[in-house]
Amino acid sequence: MNLQPFAHTAVCLLLVAFAAQAQAQRFTILTPDTDSRGTFEVADPDRLVRTLGKPEIQFDLAASHDTLLDLRIRRAGLKLPNGKTATAFAGDKEANLVIVAGAPVAHISIAGVTPLPGAARSEREALVLFRAADGTLLAPAADEVAVFDTGFNRLPFAYSPAAIPTRTLLPVTLLLDMSGSMAGHMKDVVNAATSFMASLPLTARCRIVLFNDRIEEFGPQPPNAQVCATAGFAFWKPMPEPSGGTALLAALNHGLRSPPETMGPRLQPITLVITDGVDTGAADPAAELRRLAALKAASGGKLFVFWAGASDPALLANIADLQIAAGSDVKGELERFFRSLGVSLSGLQALRVGGP
Repeated sequence: MNLQPFAHTAVCLLLVAFAAQAQAQRFTILTPDTDSRGTFEVADPDRLVRTLGKPEIQFDLAASHDTLLDLRIRRAGLKLPNGKTATAFAGDKEANLVIVAGAPVAHISIAGVTPLPGAARSEREALVLFRAADGTLLAPAADEVAVFDTGFNRLPFAYSPAAIPTRTLLPVTLLLDMSGSMAGHMKDVVNAATSFMASLPLTARCRIVLFNDRIEEFGPQPPNAQVCATAGFAFWKPMPEPSGGTALLAALNHGLRSPPETMGPRLQPITLVITDGVDTGAADPAAELRRLAALKAASGGKLFVFWAGASDPALLANIADLQIAAGSDVKGELERFFRSLGVSLSGLQALRVGGP
């Protein structure tokens, strides 16, 4: 049998198979047109938006520390009795009171608001400090001042501008609680009181009274009161150690009854009290408070109280013109209390404010 034809046929079949397999494994590679380029479009989202103009943001730096009440007052456009626009204001939310004034007044501070003894229930006295832009104390005319409640309803008031004192004497009595519970505060009290007296004008006359269960004059006694800066030298000598209870009402009686200056023209006497506790000495506190109210009204004096610890503002609510209850920072609050009083004592104006 001739095998050659069969060999030739087998070779052909193998070639056909390899060709078919190569056809099955063929790869196709496509290359992009080298002349084409991709394009990008940036769309402006505001291109089709129409507005009335560019928005502007304005900052009122004068209002940067305003309370909500301050902001409302600024926007209210309150007017003075003479029709002019107010240039300065002060608001007291708790007292429901707003006081405004015109040029040249640039700053107003409300030192205290108290009910008037024996007057209609809604009548109060507001102690106010008016200052120019450079800090000069002012006594604006009555038609340059207006009073409102916090709803901006105009309130009636009576006001006789008191001349800013130049040579009129200012009597100041400082009552310091020396009871046992004050031991931790005495260094701060003495430092703040010394700085306060040194800051008062040369027309101020000071006396220092210490009290616990007893009452003791510390330094020159009336009528030999000294210029306040000199009276403060008394703190250079050793002070008694804090001890005993708190005869607060008896000390107030002593201070209001004997101002440090009684001769010649003088301003309303000022009594400052630094204490950290309620009264422990009065047998009949209600009766003593009535006597104190009558004594204070007769003298025309002003009473400012700083509570350094346990406080009882309700006890003195009807006779104190200003009460401050310290928080945890007794030292810092004492310094601020004395500093603000040192500025204001020589120029306070009294406004008698009626109700709606």
